[in-house]
Amino acid sequence: MIVVCDASPIIALALCGQLELLDKLFNVVLIPLEVFNESTIEGKEPTPFIRKWAAGKIVEVSDRQKVNIFNETLDKGESEAIALALEKAADYLLVDEKKGRKTATENRIKVIGSLGVLIMAKRKGLIKLIKPSLDLLRNSSTRISNFLYDQALKIAGETGSR
Repeated sequence: MIVVCDASPIIALALCGQLELLDKLFNVVLIPLEVFNESTIEGKEPTPFIRKWAAGKIVEVSDRQKVNIFNETLDKGESEAIALALEKAADYLLVDEKKGRKTATENRIKVIGSLGVLIMAKRKGLIKLIKPSLDLLRNSSTRISNFLYDQALKIAGETGSR
């Protein structure tokens, strides 16, 4: 299975110490150059770890025309991620932002988000619980609504209060 990544989920998974799950869940992990640049801003906490993890996964998008079309409504990283997912016939696009998810879906690309990766990893027995990761994300700069937090726990079969 091939997954193309956007920046926000890379950062989120790095912040909760679960970035390497992507290598265990997917045969091929691809990161567009612009997404890599957005994910590794100097001075940000997970940057050194992301740089090391991303080695060998960074890919240039060939179809610049598609990127330019997506740039009309999305940021550069999301545009490159969607274009690369189409170019490589990826099984999934890892993206958290609503606009990016909507555009990907409109282009018949299956999407998964950070929380979906955690749920998938739990279902495959790679992690025991998603709640500790969700709590780390909530205590970082990552925004997770109460509804999404509760839904993720419910889907993962973890009950309990926030």
